[in-house]
Amino acid sequence: MENTIFFGNGINRLSPENISWTNLLNDLKESRMFDNDDLPNTMIYERIILEKPNKHPDVLHDEFETKTKIADLMDEITPHQTYIDLFNINAENYLTTNYDYAFIKSLQELKEVNFPIHEYSSEDVYSIRRLKRISNAKEAKKHFWQIHGEIRKPATIMLGLDHYCGEIGKIDSYIKGNYRYTENKETITEISLADKLRDKNFSGSSWIELFFNSNIHIIGFSFDYAEIDLWWIINKRARMRKSNLGSQITNEIIFYCDEINEHLKGVLNSMDIKVEIIPTSIGKNKYSDYYKNLTQKLNEKIKPAHNKL
Repeated sequence: MENTIFFGNGINRLSPENISWTNLLNDLKESRMFDNDDLPNTMIYERIILEKPNKHPDVLHDEFETKTKIADLMDEITPHQTYIDLFNINAENYLTTNYDYAFIKSLQELKEVNFPIHEYSSEDVYSIRRLKRISNAKEAKKHFWQIHGEIRKPATIMLGLDHYCGEIGKIDSYIKGNYRYTENKETITEISLADKLRDKNFSGSSWIELFFNSNIHIIGFSFDYAEIDLWWIINKRARMRKSNLGSQITNEIIFYCDEINEHLKGVLNSMDIKVEIIPTSIGKNKYSDYYKNLTQKLNEKIKPAHNKL
């Protein structure tokens, strides 16, 4: 079974150019400051957009300006050795909720990686098929999916409730077999995930399939309850495992963290997500040491793959 590394913004915290979500959202507020209290980021973002003075007749045009600002702020994030260490793990697939290209920029230091990296998505808003294939001279490939959009296409940046809910609709369509898209002027309709599981015939068109046919290792990700698209898909997987399709879903999903509260752990465990604690050290290098220990553990756990670059 293939392996997937899923990483969030935690690794970017190692970069001095990283901007926290709190600071990012405060920048977007401009002069319209308000207390975030316990609001999820999706709601903070929606309030920012809806209270922003209208420059255009359609809110989407005003929102595009805000997303362009996000893209400019995220573009400053620099490469990091941790991304190279992750890439050298024997995994075939990489998923990220990050919009930036710090992962891709880091790989430019590796002579064996072919540039430019080929992109395989025609999506303008959603990111069901936002794939980049990374290859070497021997045409061995790794797959990199930016599942919450990318800064080069600001409209794809997913942060607000409206965008998240629209994405869930697309995910639901993909799973049910109602998802259609055009490729090379041909309309393609995906068959249902149930049929793919029964026939073991996956198209590889979307990262969604990886939650059902690959072992997923989740790192640098807080699993905030605002991430409703991901909660939806792991809940759907857990429910399918308790249906007549259960025997067809044999992959593991493991969430790695340095600490976790019992409420979050309980919910994750109920959805068949394993939790592994990797303690942090003490000192100013505790986060970089944490990711070194984590990548070492992943190297030990993931067996060599035939298509390693």
